[in-house]
Amino acid sequence: MATTRVFASALPSGSRRTWRARLRDSWPVVRPIAVQISLAAIVATALALLLGHHTFPVFAPLFAVTTMELICAPRHRRAVEMVFGVAVGALLTAIVGPSWSTPHVLIDAAVGAGTALAVAWFTTPRAPISLVNQAVEPLLTSITGNLRALSLALRERDTAAAGSAVYALVETDVWLQRLEEALFSVRRSAFLLRWTTGQQLAPHTTTATEIGYAVRHVRNLAQHAWWDLLRSGEQVPIALPQALDALADGTGMLREELDREGCLRNVRPLLVSAAQWVTMLREEHLSLAAAGVAASADAAVQHLLVATGVPPAEADALQHRRTPVAA
Repeated sequence: MATTRVFASALPSGSRRTWRARLRDSWPVVRPIAVQISLAAIVATALALLLGHHTFPVFAPLFAVTTMELICAPRHRRAVEMVFGVAVGALLTAIVGPSWSTPHVLIDAAVGAGTALAVAWFTTPRAPISLVNQAVEPLLTSITGNLRALSLALRERDTAAAGSAVYALVETDVWLQRLEEALFSVRRSAFLLRWTTGQQLAPHTTTATEIGYAVRHVRNLAQHAWWDLLRSGEQVPIALPQALDALADGTGMLREELDREGCLRNVRPLLVSAAQWVTMLREEHLSLAAAGVAASADAAVQHLLVATGVPPAEADALQHRRTPVAA
């Protein structure tokens, strides 16, 4: 079947469908950029015309677009290069071109820059941190409940219950897409937020990003546990249900701390406990399927520890620290 998909993707019609699907999937992310840039260019052009320009105000929309990207683009270096190039070109045109005057260019630049600032202010989220936390909350709710359900299914060897948990986790695709959209939107407002309130968005976006990675690893874990362990009739490792319960405790507490904007350090002991259960799991004689489940659990714990503010190297050390775990 995989070979069939590969050959189908090589066909022209398949390529067109793939291109259209990618465009459709990326549109929710591209839409805020298109709205901001288009609005800035249109408003700047209209204002420049209202000021009495007899010709089309070329430089007003150019300065509006470049200033907008200077303020909102995550990678500011490229935007600075664009602004510098447009400014130099405008000045050279004003000096060399007989139909353009220096005051004309400066007025257009001021109109474009002012319009970009106003549009950026009115189109960015007013509470970006709350927006990110709201996008993360259903993901944590889903993996917490389904990890507990999967743990119970592994104890009772209930294949149907494990399958239900897996299918429920598949539905997180929608929430992962919304998280990506929220992260992209708030990252474009990071400069304005820091400039107006002094708040830093980077820790919150890092937390949300790492939670998204952890959700994907939990989904892989659940699929391997259901399909490779239970459906194939393999023996369930003794420490696996305890590891899933500890991981669910950690994700549940992480959701609560984010909901009340508490201290994420309180979650770390539970996540370290889950990591130690995974370490005990690795000490058993694992089959290939059980080893895949352990690897996914280990990766999920790693990302969740980083989400609480632990550097990756320190998170790895915490995961593999040998300390006794209370059953």
